[in-house]
Formats: sequence, structure tokens, C-alpha cells
Amino acid sequence: MQNNGTDRTLTAFTILKVIKRRKLYFLIPMLLLTAGAAIYALRLPTRFRARALVAVEPVIPQRYVNLRTDAAAAASVQDQLRSIRETLFSRPLLETVIREFGLYGRQQDAVPESAIEDMKSKIDVQVEGPDAFYLGFEGSNPQQVMQVTNRVAQLFVEGTSNLRGQQVQQATTFLDAEVERLRKQLTDQEQREEGYKQRAADELPANVQDNLRIVGNLQAQVQNKTDRIGEDQARRAAVVEEIKTLEKQGGVGNSSQTFEKSATDGTVEDLRLKLAQLKARYTSKYPEIVRTEKEIRDLEAGRTPAAAVRGEPSPARMRYFDLRAELQSIDQRLKSYRQEQATLTAEMQSYQRRVRTSPKHEMVLAQLTRDSSTTRSAYEAMLAKQQEARLDQQLQKGNKGITFKVVEPADLPSAPYSPKRPRIILLGFLASLGIGVMAVLFAEQTDSSFHTIEDVQGFTNLPVLSAIPTIAARMPASRSSQNGNHTSTASVSSPLQNAGTTPADSHDFRRHRLTVLSNPQSLPSEQYGILALKVRQWVTQNGAQVLVVTSAASGEGKSLTAVNLSLALSRSMEGRVLLLDGDLRRPQVHKCLNLNTKEGFSDLLLRPDDDISRYVSKIGNLYVMPGGTEVASPVSLLASRRTAELLARLRKEFRFIVVDSPPIMPVADAHIFAGLADGVVLIVRARQTQRELFQRAVESLSASNTLGLVLNDVQLGDTRYAYAYHYQQKQFLGAR
Repeated sequence: MQNNGTDRTLTAFTILKVIKRRKLYFLIPMLLLTAGAAIYALRLPTRFRARALVAVEPVIPQRYVNLRTDAAAAASVQDQLRSIRETLFSRPLLETVIREFGLYGRQQDAVPESAIEDMKSKIDVQVEGPDAFYLGFEGSNPQQVMQVTNRVAQLFVEGTSNLRGQQVQQATTFLDAEVERLRKQLTDQEQREEGYKQRAADELPANVQDNLRIVGNLQAQVQNKTDRIGEDQARRAAVVEEIKTLEKQGGVGNSSQTFEKSATDGTVEDLRLKLAQLKARYTSKYPEIVRTEKEIRDLEAGRTPAAAVRGEPSPARMRYFDLRAELQSIDQRLKSYRQEQATLTAEMQSYQRRVRTSPKHEMVLAQLTRDSSTTRSAYEAMLAKQQEARLDQQLQKGNKGITFKVVEPADLPSAPYSPKRPRIILLGFLASLGIGVMAVLFAEQTDSSFHTIEDVQGFTNLPVLSAIPTIAARMPASRSSQNGNHTSTASVSSPLQNAGTTPADSHDFRRHRLTVLSNPQSLPSEQYGILALKVRQWVTQNGAQVLVVTSAASGEGKSLTAVNLSLALSRSMEGRVLLLDGDLRRPQVHKCLNLNTKEGFSDLLLRPDDDISRYVSKIGNLYVMPGGTEVASPVSLLASRRTAELLARLRKEFRFIVVDSPPIMPVADAHIFAGLADGVVLIVRARQTQRELFQRAVESLSASNTLGLVLNDVQLGDTRYAYAYHYQQKQFLGAR
């Protein structure tokens, strides 16, 4: 099954049809909100507003012109708006106005806070320019509104000078204290900065280069001492080794006995001296050390002891004493070098510490400098404000400062200020339109049902056998023919006359929408005729005899379709046509055809050997077998072998059988009938059958003998080809 979801292409045609189809979603919010806005606008009280223009009047002595070149800018209303509001909304001013005009009744005691707040809400200040503003007041009495506005403006002008003087005095006192505080703070910060520089003079960033140069010199001296210590240690090791060699050879004690050295012994001594020097500089794995040790071992293994010679002190003994003296000298030098090295190392570490701590001191010093700079800037700014405040104080004392005056007194309002009733109603109407459109779009997007044949064809691969228009429960009283004469519907020949039914039956047939009987010239009747034609073609091609009519769920018109299809087939098919009501749970066929027979299909299944004619009624050319009496377990009865055997008997008795089956989803009856029948037709009701439900039903049924589906209860106005149906109805069906 092809599943394209519920997306629909939005065109002008579809939008108009959606709004037309869901006009209640559009009209109800529009009417309710528009009516609500109109009622709200009409119930709002009428309000009047009066406004007085108040301007700044700066007056500055000539001697201060050079000090303050732009007095108007200094007296900007925008800058003083806060102080203006404070003056206007001060409690003494508002209480005076309230008592004078009795705005909230005669107040014997203090004016309540609620009256003050309400008075504030009615006063409005609107800046008109850099040196003027409008003072407005709202109320229900236009004469009172004008008087209150002028009185508030007058009290504001009178009270501004006093308030200005108080503000200037307070500002001067505050600025003096702030300037003194900042001056002390700046002095303390500068002293801390200078003291820190003195304490860390050698470690400041300015001395980093000198400290690094000294560290380099000290490192060179330490390295020189280290080299000398290494050289002396190597020489000492050689001397010690040579002394040990002489002691081993003998002749270096108190006796004068000595031994005569051979050439090999001299070579061994030279090699030992060389080995001592190498070990002082390199490790024992150094190749030269290994080779020298091997040579010494080889020479010692092959030499012979020399003969002892007595006599004068031998050169070896003299050499021994020289070496002992040299050893003492070396030890003294090493001790001196190590002391000098330790002193230089300590001094070098001290300078290195100065270099390492220099960034820290730089950060601290920078922070102190920034603090001092910030405080100095604040001090200078506050000092300038102090001078300005003192100037304002001098001007205020001479009564030469900035004042306000009423330029334009308030006039009597000629028209209400609010409410704007047409605007409120228009806004409500526009809001209702938006809400209505959103409601329509929401309902359309959440609706996954089918509306037209194109919706069905875009969702499933099953062919649409027919689209049945909506069937009216009442037939029109008269119809105009082509020549303009009215033709009564009662005068038109129909199967009702041939069926021998009474007028009461005809009324029931129309009420149950059996259009094939009640209105054979209508579009729905013609569509059922087309469906019957396709079924006959299928019967001819396949030799089929049993057709099951079912739907995904109840209420989709399967019984209505089964009855009208059976009536159409009985009119056009050769042989007997049987309408079998297979819905043993809620049989509807006998109600649609107004049959009083109580026994039917279920009774015949319980007594399969009975005569079939006992359970069959005839209406015109159509044979009808009702559902019969209620049974306890319909599924067990239908799943038994008797159902298949009964259908085999009915195949022999009738040319074609239409089975009105129960819905697919709730019960298993439709699955049983689908397996016993030659074909299955699915009924889909426009604007009701949900796509997900239909898809689940088709997948659950999984019948390979499905002919297609019938779209029931279609609104022709939702299609682009509706004019063709209307033209057919007017030109052909109405002419019969």
C-alpha cells in the first residue's frame, strides 16, 4: 500500500474549500470575538483628557555665561524628568488637588493611599522638546479635567523652586563629603604605592635586567669554581693513586731500601695516573677508561719485581714526599673553592629570587597604580561636580536659577480621549479572523480522513470503483425539466411502483437513503449503477458469484452500499441476486428494507438442512436474507464448516450473492467471509475514515481478492470536476 501521509497541497481552490467545509471553525470564533470586543468597547467608560504645556525658563547672570555656555542644555526636561515626576507625584501636591476639587469625596482626615495612587495613574507627562513638556490629566468630567490640569500645573511651578533649592543644598552637602572621602582615599593609596616601591626596590620590574646580568656573572663565577674544583679533584685522585702505588712498591718508609724500577713499572705508573685523571671526568664505562684498565692489567701480569737497592733515598721516596705535600695543598685549595662556590651560589639564588618575584611585584604595583588612577579620576570628576553644585547654589540664593512656567493652559476637551471603540472592534475582528484561520488550519492538519478520490488514490494502490455523493434523506418536491415545466417526483416511474410497496415503505426507503429505489434519477443512483456495471464485468471475467462488502469500522456506510449495490445488480443482471446480511452482531439490512422477518442467516446456519426459501424475502427483483436471530458466538458459527456448505448451496440457488459483512477491525467475521468469497469491496466514508485506521484494516485483512474500494458520502463541491456532475444532473438526469 502506498502511503503518502496526510499532506495536502495548499492552493487557492483547496483553501477556499477548506474554509467552506470547516466554516463553523471560522465563523464561531469570528462572531464570538467580534461580539465580545464590541461589548467590551461599549461598556468602557468615556474618558476626557486635558493638557497644559509647561516650559523651562533658565535665567543666568551675565558673569556666569563663560562658565556655563549652554544653560538650556543643562536644564533639559529629559534630564530632569525624574525630578519633575517626583514633584508632580508628591503627596502634598496631590492631596491639595484632591481636597480642592473633591475628587474622591470630602476628605475629613488624611487622603487614603488608594486615592493617591489612582491620582498618579491619571496624570501623564509627555516630553515635547528639550525645554518643554505636556502635563495631562484624565477624567470623566471635561470641565473638571481642564480645571484640575491647570491647578496641577500651577502647583508644580510654585513648588519647583523650593524643591530645586532643597535638591541643590542636598547635592552640595553630599558632594563635599564625597570629595573629602575621595581625597583621603587617594592620599592613602599614593602612600601605599610609594611604601611598596621602597620595600621592594631591588625586586621591581625596572631592575630585572640588572638582576639578570648579575645572575649571569654569578653563574659564570660558580661554573669557574666548579671547573677548578673538578680539576683539583682529578689531580688529587691522581696524586692519591700515585701515592698508593709508591706505597705498594715499598721504599717509601723509614728504611732506605728501595727497588729499582723496570721500564714496565714506569709504564704502569703512567697508565695509572692517566686512569685517575679519566675517572675524575668520565664514568667507568667510558671506552678510554676500559682500554686503560685493560692495559694496566696486562702489564701487571707480565712484569717481574725489581731488585731492591740500598743506599741514598731513592727518587721514588722523594716523589712520595712531594706527592704528600701536593695532596695537602690540593685539599686546602678545594676547601677554599667550595666555600667560595657556596657563597656565590647563595648570592646567585638571591638574585634569581628577585627575578622570579618581579612579575608578582609588577602586578601588585600595577593594581596599586590603577586604584590610584581610578580614585584620582573619580576625585577630579567629583571636584568638578562640586564646583558646579556651588555655582547652582549661588544662583539659587540669588533667585536667578532655572524655573518653570505654564506656556499654554489646558483647554476644555471637545471630544473623548478614550476608548477608541471602532479601533477596539476592528482589532477584535482581526484577531477573530486570525484565530478562525488558525482553527481551520489546525482542524485540517489534524484531520487524516479522505475527502476526495485524489486523496484515496494518493494514499493507496487499491482502485476506486466508485465515488458515491452524499445522499439526502429527503427527495426534492419538484424538479424543473428542460422546457421549464415542473415535474412531480411522484409521477416519475421508479422501482417502488413495480415492487408493490406502500407510500409508507417509500418514505422509509428515502429515510434510509436507498436512492436506487427512492430516487433512481439522482447522481448517487447513477454512481451505484456504475459500481454495479464494474461488478458485472468482474463477474463475467472471473465467473465469480460471491462479493463481500465490508469496511474498516462501523458507521462508514457498508450496509447502505451493499443494499443499493444489490438493488442496482438486481435491475441489470440476468439471474437471481441475493443480498445476504452476514453481520450476525448488528444486522441492518432488514431495517433498511423495512422487513419484518425475524429468521435469517443465523437460523439457517443452525438448521442447514431447511429450505432456503423460508429465510429469503423478495423486494422487486432482489432476494434478501436477513441476519436472523442473535447468536451467542458468531465467530464460532461462521468459522464452522456449515458456513462454507451453506454458501455452496446458495451459489447453486442464485446467480450472484452480495454479503453485507461486519467491519474488519473490531471482529474477525470479515476475515472469515473474505476467505469464503470470490471478491471483497472496501467501503471508505469521506471525512470520517481515518487513513491510519484504513491502512491497518487493509493490512489486517490481507485479502488477495480485493476488487477495490468505494468512497462513500463524497461532497462534490470539494472536487474540481463537480461541475461535470451538476451538468449531468441538469441536462440528462433531470430530463428523464
